[in-house]
Amino acid sequence: MAGGPRAYGSGVEKALYRLSRGTCYFPDCPRRIIEVVEGEPMVAVDIAHIYGANPGSARYDASMTDEERRAFGNLILLCGPHHKLVDGRRRHEFPADLLEHWKRDNEPPDGIEALASAGLTDEMLDTVMEQIVAQVSPRREVEVDLDPGLVMSPTDIAAMGTMAGMGKILEVNPHLTEQPKVLIANIRNTGTLPVSVEGVDLWVVIGEVEKDGSAFTLMGRNDFGHSNPRLPHRLEDGDAVRWLTKLETVGGIMQVARAAGFTVLGVRAVARLGTGEKVESDLMVWVDLA
Repeated sequence: MAGGPRAYGSGVEKALYRLSRGTCYFPDCPRRIIEVVEGEPMVAVDIAHIYGANPGSARYDASMTDEERRAFGNLILLCGPHHKLVDGRRRHEFPADLLEHWKRDNEPPDGIEALASAGLTDEMLDTVMEQIVAQVSPRREVEVDLDPGLVMSPTDIAAMGTMAGMGKILEVNPHLTEQPKVLIANIRNTGTLPVSVEGVDLWVVIGEVEKDGSAFTLMGRNDFGHSNPRLPHRLEDGDAVRWLTKLETVGGIMQVARAAGFTVLGVRAVARLGTGEKVESDLMVWVDLA
């Protein structure tokens, strides 16, 4: 409904996506607000109300106006599962003051109060948002994730989360075993400065315990020249890109390492930036697949 509790306006939406810390506001949730789907960056979270939008909604306050309900100060970003949890049957576990605490933890403190005023117009919100962004120190921040996956079509890559998880899926869906198996390095610019990705490497980590430098390095391997981005690749703030490597390529290195008597702990993806920095993913535990 026009002017209702969900008529956020472009200024409010831009402020939420630009000023958030980059993930779902639920504590320790790693879900990014922007994810790459079939090569395209997509919003992966919902706009949720601290004080509910309608009668019967979680934490609804009848004394508030719709203008106050749709104001920046009453909105947070939640992934789909956490949105359902916070506003669903367990809503009593999530009072408004708790969600307000999440909001403070996930947004820059300097000047953010200015956006909480319900009287700001969209145009004023755009202006204030840019002022706040200008005040927040520019930072270069990149995150890298590594997942196993299956190539379902030239544009559809299904990520499987873990090697063990993919193994179980293949066991119950044997028809999928014929699909090309890949490692997916997802590289996201979560800072406020543009970055240049110069290369993407895979480290096969070896040893009884993980140690710096104990790895076979697969540097710059490009198994999918038709779909992997041309390097160097520039990422503006909020942009993301993925890099695919055939699972069999890494599996061959595993065999060589084991034949040499090494214990293989897993694999990391490493993005090399134009600044000379290297950003690593968490270690992905390796599991041999049938």
